[in-house]
Amino acid sequence: MVLVVDARDKEGLELYLLSGSPYGWRVQLALEFKGLAYRSRFLIASEGETRTTEFLALNPRGKVPVLRANEDVVYESLAVMAYLERRYPDPP
Repeated sequence: MVLVVDARDKEGLELYLLSGSPYGWRVQLALEFKGLAYRSRFLIASEGETRTTEFLALNPRGKVPVLRANEDVVYESLAVMAYLERRYPDPP
């Protein structure tokens, strides 16, 4: 079961993460700091949700966090933050 939490989802941004993941927190903080609207999708690793065909299509490594931004998919927290900074430079 995927827990979905809406946070002003207007940009088409979806963040896939695990509860308690410091890497997921890092990306959430960046999204919040920039004031971007996004949808959180909390996966449950113990139920195999990071190994589903649907999730592996987003990230073949089966790791979180993953950010889906319309047609773009970015994974690894630092890569996601770099993407957000390039696409949404203000605020820095």
